[in-house]
Amino acid sequence: MNALASDPSDFALFPMLRSARVQLDRATTLGEGLAAAQWNRDLRTGPGLVDYDMPGHHTLSLYLQGGETCFRLDHGDLRGGAGKFCVLPDQHHSRWSMNDDVRFLHLYITPRRLAREAVMRLDCEPRALELRDRTYIRDPSLERACRALLNVDWSVPAGRLAASAAAEGVLHHLLTQSTGRRARADDLGGLAPAVRRRVRDYVDAHLDEALTLDELAGVAVLSTYHFARMFHVSFGEPPHAWVLGRRLARARELLARSRDDLAGVARACGFGSASHFSRVFLQATGITPGRYRAAVGFA
Repeated sequence: MNALASDPSDFALFPMLRSARVQLDRATTLGEGLAAAQWNRDLRTGPGLVDYDMPGHHTLSLYLQGGETCFRLDHGDLRGGAGKFCVLPDQHHSRWSMNDDVRFLHLYITPRRLAREAVMRLDCEPRALELRDRTYIRDPSLERACRALLNVDWSVPAGRLAASAAAEGVLHHLLTQSTGRRARADDLGGLAPAVRRRVRDYVDAHLDEALTLDELAGVAVLSTYHFARMFHVSFGEPPHAWVLGRRLARARELLARSRDDLAGVARACGFGSASHFSRVFLQATGITPGRYRAAVGFA
């Protein structure tokens, strides 16, 4: 799977369900490494076994209707049903008996996106955490976050923006409630917490500049080679990808809160030109900067 996946079709489970004749009701990108799809499996396609076979991305599944007789083969005592969740990590393998009409929501998350959120929200190395496998659970707060995502029109910019905001709430919930420390996490080789914070603060203070790897290594007081390796361990992605994520986050703030034109926003966030900024923003979020600004009410 593409580590920068954004379009629903980039995620392995999406084309697999399409090929299995599961009806797609709607789907949308929710930003870099994040997408949603709403599905309807009609029993008339026939009962069958469905494999979830290490797709390379995390999946959150919420049953919206039906599924009371569906079960996971190695958890046969548990049954599905409206309002129940499954959390399936990227390297998870399981087989499911799908012998009922089921409507369900899928939220697809790349490991890179979850790793980035772990660093920013929890200030921890993502390799020290693992997303827990959970089958047919009930969680009212998680359901409310998903319902907020569902109750908007994904086909219009304002609705997609609201869905993206709701998905951020889902990510936060997963990080705080559905992750745990790896049983044998190797904590050697990453940046010390104080160095992580120093590099993060430096990047945020210089987003309008053309940052270099040598410059960031100097902030960390490390050789360029060792900094690049240790940064990837600590942040879950290479420096250039993480810095781009920070530039886009700053751009969203400026689009929502300032009257700067696109060229001004591009300069403030370190993009070479308004056209380059617009192209990168669209690729990462699925919406142009102008439509994003209109959707958040600052036209």
